[in-house]
Amino acid sequence: MANKFFPVSIDINNKNILVIGAGKIALRKVETLLNYNCNITVITKDILEEKFFDLEEDNKIKILKNQEFEEKFLQDIFLVIAATNNEVLNKNISQLCMNKNILVNNITSKNDMNVRFASIYEKDDIQIAISANGNPKKVVEIKNKIKDIF
Repeated sequence: MANKFFPVSIDINNKNILVIGAGKIALRKVETLLNYNCNITVITKDILEEKFFDLEEDNKIKILKNQEFEEKFLQDIFLVIAATNNEVLNKNISQLCMNKNILVNNITSKNDMNVRFASIYEKDDIQIAISANGNPKKVVEIKNKIKDIF
């Protein structure tokens, strides 16, 4: 049975966020997080998306290149994004984080995590979070309907 997630908004201002992996999905998560004034560190063996270099150059993120994930990197971390292309590694990272009561999102699972990212629609002072239990096509459909309303 799939986990049932409670929708909540969290202040991540000045919180330490760790992203493991540097591919397309990791970049999308980082770009979303950058809107909320948090401290982002990316750990990766290979940077797959060139835009990560631009973000580092602009001092928006810190990148630990040619690094394997180690438990020591979880020190003082509020939220972890397990965004590698290795399902087993992501699951291990998720389990470790959950055992330490660290919020974690796993891009390769619908269940091995305790945080799911909602799609966000913002206009003026309205913010609407949209989630469909990991069904991105349904989220896009709903988000487009909301855009039509506003």
